[in-house]
Amino acid sequence: MSGLAFLNPALLLGLLALPAIWWLLRTVPPAPKRVEFPATRILVGIDDKEKQPDRTPWWLTAIRMAAAALMIFALAEPVLNPTQRSAVTGTGPVAIVIDNGWAAAPRWSERQAQMERLIAEAEQAGRNVVIAPTARISRFANLRLEAASQARSASAAVQPYPHAPEREETVRALSEALKGQSSVSVFWIGDGIDHDGKARAVADQLAVLARGGSATLIELAAGQEALAVSANLGQGGRLEAQVFRADGAARQGVIQALSARGQRLAEAKFEFTPGANATSARFDLPLELRNQVSRIEIAGERSAGGVHLLDARSQWHRVGLIASTTREQAQPLLAPLYYLERALLPFAELAKTDDANMLTAIDGLIKRNISVLMLADIGLLPKDIRDKLDQWIKKGGVLVRFAGPRLEQGGDDLIAAPLRTGGRQLGGALSWSTPQPLAAFDDTSLFAGLPTPPEVLVSRQVLADPARLTGNEIKSWARLKDGTPLVTATKRGEGQLVLFHVTANSDWSNLPLSGLFIDMLRRVTTLGRPGGVSLTGETNSNQTTETAVETAEVLPPYQTLDGFGVLKSPPPTAQSIAALKIAEALPTAENPPGYYGPQGSPRALNLAGPKTVLK
Repeated sequence: MSGLAFLNPALLLGLLALPAIWWLLRTVPPAPKRVEFPATRILVGIDDKEKQPDRTPWWLTAIRMAAAALMIFALAEPVLNPTQRSAVTGTGPVAIVIDNGWAAAPRWSERQAQMERLIAEAEQAGRNVVIAPTARISRFANLRLEAASQARSASAAVQPYPHAPEREETVRALSEALKGQSSVSVFWIGDGIDHDGKARAVADQLAVLARGGSATLIELAAGQEALAVSANLGQGGRLEAQVFRADGAARQGVIQALSARGQRLAEAKFEFTPGANATSARFDLPLELRNQVSRIEIAGERSAGGVHLLDARSQWHRVGLIASTTREQAQPLLAPLYYLERALLPFAELAKTDDANMLTAIDGLIKRNISVLMLADIGLLPKDIRDKLDQWIKKGGVLVRFAGPRLEQGGDDLIAAPLRTGGRQLGGALSWSTPQPLAAFDDTSLFAGLPTPPEVLVSRQVLADPARLTGNEIKSWARLKDGTPLVTATKRGEGQLVLFHVTANSDWSNLPLSGLFIDMLRRVTTLGRPGGVSLTGETNSNQTTETAVETAEVLPPYQTLDGFGVLKSPPPTAQSIAALKIAEALPTAENPPGYYGPQGSPRALNLAGPKTVLK
């Protein structure tokens, strides 16, 4: 029958025993022995209405024969509507190529069952098997042609990995394993995604390897396409997620926002229209909860692609702003706060105050949970204000100060670098002949990797005392061409003191007019952590935490995702990644997705990003 097959057809030979069974069922027991007993004459004439047949009825024999036949059929393990793969022609080995990258993880049990079925068919036909996973953590693929019973152990050891498969390398290794073989049956259990644009070429190469046999691609059913998610900041600091797929029909799902401890903070629904390969969802969360989100994942999508990790760069910080009220009221469009507001608005929530009393103004901003406080041209601070700020900084706050005429006359102990009295300007005693451009940022700078536009010039600055810049306590994140510091910083408890040696407006430099100024402030705001709580949910009271790009040129793996999207300790094969390259890096076997860098302020490496396209 075309719609029925048997896994153990040899047992059907038992049907030949049915005639013998029929004969046994029809056998009549021997006649009873007759014994003369005269007293039985009294029973003569009594009519016995109940009659006992001397043989089994035909209908009972038919039922018993049918039961025996059905038992034989059951032992032969019938399969209804077997697929055409079970009838693949060829007498050579069976090669099972299975995609085990991140996209294969959500329905991994089904893929394992498919491998087991193919191995069983090969074992029944007495054919050897080679298992060829396309993703691995070792550098080279080691494939072996072995008996089907041994191939079961190899298939059980295959697990999904949190990166894209390396199909071409697998085909090369498979070609070596099948050298000299012919009439090969090749099965490719695919994940439905063309990761590197070479899936068609791989399919053609597998067809060549069949050598007179057959090559079969086992595809996903409709509605089972792999999904990937990416998260970023939307307008107003809202957390937005993008969900990607290769193609498919209409589909719905739920995205969850989780804290570092696994608490579900919010959910958002997403929906694909037919044929769409991307959609988005938005989380509406207050800032305090928003900054606790460390993980976005697609509900029910157990894969590394269904998870997006967040680090300090994606947090939305609340920044407090205070400046001299005289300039702000007289010329608001030229005042420092105007420039700071325009630079910070795209990536931070601004907190301002109209309180003229500096102490109550700062106290009010701190109570609003600011993580960064920027003071524009605020000179010597009174002691009570310094004490208040000092406590806040030591808990993880970041104080950013900008120079100006007031700070030029002298500072206090809440400045990153000790200053010389009096500034440096064109035509002054410590002047230069022409405005100075910026020097390239060091690899250890917070601003490492940012370009330094040649048109950015500085004509005036406050000078740090060079005699007190020795050692590693005070860091120069930016310098001018002549080597003088432009931005200095130092640690204070769990917080930071940062000083821009120029004004926040265009009086002393055209830096505030450039896009570089926005990028610099964006990185500075990522340093703040209100209350001294780190991204991993652990307090920072007993550890030193630095921004990764500030402390090291390479970032070691801290925690990485496995193929199912579970955050674990990094595998032994995981390697460090350059701090300057992590923003554009793609996960590989050596650099799986996860957190890299120091425990207090790691950087996240994810599979999907805003520019991801699945085909």
